[in-house]
Amino acid sequence: MNAVNPTYKSILVIDDHKMVANGIKLIAGRLFETFYMAHDGASGMSQALRNFPDLIIVDFHLPDMPGDLLVRQLKEKLSSAKILAYSFSYSPDIIIKMLKAGIDGYVIKREDDEEFVNAIHLLMQGRDYFCKEARTHIVNRFSTATDDFAIKHIIGNVKFSGKELELIRLLCKQVTTKEISHYLNLSERTIEQYRSNIMRKVNAKTLAGIIKFAIQNGVIMVDEL
Repeated sequence: MNAVNPTYKSILVIDDHKMVANGIKLIAGRLFETFYMAHDGASGMSQALRNFPDLIIVDFHLPDMPGDLLVRQLKEKLSSAKILAYSFSYSPDIIIKMLKAGIDGYVIKREDDEEFVNAIHLLMQGRDYFCKEARTHIVNRFSTATDDFAIKHIIGNVKFSGKELELIRLLCKQVTTKEISHYLNLSERTIEQYRSNIMRKVNAKTLAGIIKFAIQNGVIMVDEL
């Protein structure tokens, strides 16, 4: 992939550190036809409403508002945009706040460039991506919490086939569609159909919803993730 043949249409980076935004442009800019950046929440929202980017990368710490508030506003106005949280923070509270706000993925800035680019590809393919540390905090929260956030997607007495249960376990471990296809001896198209059916059955809109269902119902154990 190169700048001559970008893979995706447009990206907006909202980060108050200009060096970080420029670094993202160097790492991932070649994947997009158009690259936008903003350095606070207000200008980020303005850019988003003006340009309707396909992917928005948001830091939690912004000079004029917290990242989770901005994500809620972005999701309300641009529901089809994918949002990746990219932050130095690995605080469980911040990760959960961003998850509640509606992010599609979370990557900590200390992760390597390869993982960051992989997260972008997965989000642009309609999937979720949470780095290992973020995923651990999410799992720990869901496995112990009793509030509505932890149980709102739980549906009792749902029937699954053996393949569906195995697929849920693999999805929770963030195994790729290609790898699942090989493991279950099914086409990638069939895997995606299974995934859609599972999300409908458990009333989940993201991978986080599937993880919540799986843990709360004993389909997978925390120490398996």
